[in-house]
Amino acid sequence: MSRTERSVLLAFAALIAAVGVASLYRRPQPETDTRVKPPHISGVLELAPLADTSKALIIGYHYHLLQRFAADNGQTIDIRLTEPSRTYLDSLRAGAVDIVVVPFEDSLAADSVLVSVPVDSMSVWLMRHDEHAGMQELNEWIDAWHASDDYAPTRDVFLNRFNAFRSGPRAQISPYDSLIRAHADSLGWDWHLLAAVIYQESRFHIEARSPRGAAGLMQMMPKTAARYGVTDPLDPEMNIRAGAQSLGTLIKRYYNVGDNMTERYKYALAAYNAGIGRIDDCINLARYLGVDTGYWINIVNRVLPLMGQESVMESGVVKRGPFKGVETAYYVDHAIAVYDRLCRICP
Repeated sequence: MSRTERSVLLAFAALIAAVGVASLYRRPQPETDTRVKPPHISGVLELAPLADTSKALIIGYHYHLLQRFAADNGQTIDIRLTEPSRTYLDSLRAGAVDIVVVPFEDSLAADSVLVSVPVDSMSVWLMRHDEHAGMQELNEWIDAWHASDDYAPTRDVFLNRFNAFRSGPRAQISPYDSLIRAHADSLGWDWHLLAAVIYQESRFHIEARSPRGAAGLMQMMPKTAARYGVTDPLDPEMNIRAGAQSLGTLIKRYYNVGDNMTERYKYALAAYNAGIGRIDDCINLARYLGVDTGYWINIVNRVLPLMGQESVMESGVVKRGPFKGVETAYYVDHAIAVYDRLCRICP
């Protein structure tokens, strides 16, 4: 073997040795995250202790955050409320739901569920005990949310209590102004009027429910909501869209009754509150008596006092029986008063 060949061989051996020594100090590569992110998640708001409907929009705020978290992660989500006497922790552990939101004060068994960092010192989000990667992702999202530019204004509009008759000038009436504007435009309404209806019906609480079963921002009865395609009464967009469509139908119904748009609005509002049948009875009785139906005030002053009497059935034009109508008259007056107030504080 020549000197040149020996030199090449020694150099090659030295290179192999160097690679071998370097491999001893190579940092171990992290394992690839094999978690498959589900395209759809199920969330539950178990926040009854925080859901005082006379105060801030707690449920609406957390509903918004769940929707935002899912959207930011390219997922869809369905969100439910728990009944006061029910807990979804067992459903979470069994895999029937993916996230449960509970008040921050609740004490939880850390070995059975994973607990997020607090959200606004109000709540924590729970995941199953084996969802470590998902919980890390959630905690990072919550931290990013608290640091974002949207955080303060969003929190303010949801959590600062709003009273139409005590509030001063403001840039926003509710967290749902953009939805209200869009659906009011589809009706050709001033958006303040649709906002006034929602304020009167629910005070902007998505979880509002009446003893009769009306639900959501616009307090629609289940049959009416289903007729307009509502599958989730909690969903603000779905509820406002359906309510706006219902009011639009009512305006068309009474277009030839009221003398102008303001009067047509009043008839539509009255029917939204009392039902078409009751208001049609009032109109039929007014015509029977020769009362001008062009102005709602004529119905209030001259027809409703008679509608509350049993003898009204003798006219033959009233189909649904006596109707006092005091609540409906107040509803229309108050909705118009709220509308005027909203126009002044949020032009």
